[in-house]
Amino acid sequence: MLLFNLPMEQIQLFLFVLVRVGAVLFSIPFLEARNIPVLVKVSLAMAFSMMIMPQLTVVVPDLIGDPFALALGVASEAAIGMIIGLTVQLLFAGVQLAGQLAGFQMGFAIANVVDPASSLQIPILSQFLNLFALMIFFSVNAHYYFIKALMDAFELIPPMGAHFDARLVELIVGMAGNIFVVAIKVGAPVIIALLLANVALGLTARTVPQMQIFMVAMPLQIALGLIFLSFSLPFVASFMEGACKDLGTTIIGIIRLLR
Repeated sequence: MLLFNLPMEQIQLFLFVLVRVGAVLFSIPFLEARNIPVLVKVSLAMAFSMMIMPQLTVVVPDLIGDPFALALGVASEAAIGMIIGLTVQLLFAGVQLAGQLAGFQMGFAIANVVDPASSLQIPILSQFLNLFALMIFFSVNAHYYFIKALMDAFELIPPMGAHFDARLVELIVGMAGNIFVVAIKVGAPVIIALLLANVALGLTARTVPQMQIFMVAMPLQIALGLIFLSFSLPFVASFMEGACKDLGTTIIGIIRLLR
């Protein structure tokens, strides 16, 4: 029988690290999908925590005899992890919103697919742009920046060292508002092209009332949308590359507010 004579401080520190890392892994878009087994997520959280633990030099107070303080510390670490994961979620939410806006104008609003992350039905163009953004995220090695930011978060905010204030709420609200900025930037080529096409079709319907505009408009909008979408993909890739590389800086900026 193996006996692990670990001090309670180390076990408590591992618990805090595990909670923070687990909250991050359970909230980022590419791991929160319900079709990913919980055992896989827990195993990843355990593996990351074991890799991070030897590099930490912080000492946490012994809270084993104070259940209320221990629960408060666990909740604080979970909140930090969810805030870090939220920064990634908001970026991909903007991309999905761009697909919804463009898909609505193209007439794809009734063609929905099941999103594996939320198990909800979303427009097919939103799912395409979301997968495209996810591919860019991994192709530019943004997950390395994300892991580095997570490591730096433990250096900046050791367990039980977070301080929440109103500035954090203002920053999160600003990041949530940035969803619409990302959506417009990603979907602008398709949205503007289809808007001009609708104006042209409206003028045509006024000048040539005998023409069946509805029969022409639907396939024309889909064709124009797909053409401009294909033209805009290199620009979307460039925009997402810059946004993914700035992700680590954004996370560190949030962490600094919690010090």
